[in-house]
Amino acid sequence: MTKKTGTMYFSPTNTTQRICNAVACGMGVNDMQIMDITPHKTRTAIIANIHTISEKIDHLIVGSPVYSGKLPLQVMEVLKSLHGNGKEATAIVVYGNRDYGIALYNMVELLSERGFKIAAAGAYIGQHSYSNIVPVAMGRPDVSDLEKARHLGIKSVHVSKWLSLKDIPFHIDEASKSEKYIALKTVHIEKQCIRCGKCAEKCPVGLLSSDTGQYLNPTSKEQCIGCMACVYACMQKAKVAEINPTIKLAMEKKLGQASRERKEPLILLA
Repeated sequence: MTKKTGTMYFSPTNTTQRICNAVACGMGVNDMQIMDITPHKTRTAIIANIHTISEKIDHLIVGSPVYSGKLPLQVMEVLKSLHGNGKEATAIVVYGNRDYGIALYNMVELLSERGFKIAAAGAYIGQHSYSNIVPVAMGRPDVSDLEKARHLGIKSVHVSKWLSLKDIPFHIDEASKSEKYIALKTVHIEKQCIRCGKCAEKCPVGLLSSDTGQYLNPTSKEQCIGCMACVYACMQKAKVAEINPTIKLAMEKKLGQASRERKEPLILLA
């Protein structure tokens, strides 16, 4: 393996990271440059130095979760700042077994516009962010998912043709065609909190106080992307998803089919 490979992922609950690492493993990468753009400070640093990617790597594995059938705004902001300069890229999105919407299409579109050649692409399944409310894709990515990600990496090493937008399927539904992101907010349970600061550390948007664990202000609550990183990080169960019976019923209806069936990863090579 002579290509210098890097992974760049947004992974609040480490699910997308696992898929990207498996792809890199399949490529035979030993000395991989890791760019975890989940923290706000990392995204800021990459945007501030637009040549970070093209100077250090030959092949970039890009990974992102899917929110409301779309890429998170935080990921799109970073992708728009990149300069590929003819380097290769593998585009990966991870969704909660319901629908990947337009996320993969938009990722390939943005990478292509920024000068990357798309060697491979994939849509993988991860445990749904709201699975503590409606169990969906529990335990995924599992061994089979990770093996398929590794297989994608193996196949992508020696490609000589590139994917184009016409090769990328997409699904337009009410969520993906809307510019809005529907996100459950979290509730802070004061009596459970030990003020360890882990929730604030894990919040990818920097919305929580490290002293109290609560939203910094009312505006911060509105900016919450519903990734549930703070919920997963809190061992004291001081963070829970804000939900009422009406919302729960709506979620059960929306995620009902996804909770009953198993979708398999989509793997795309030219």
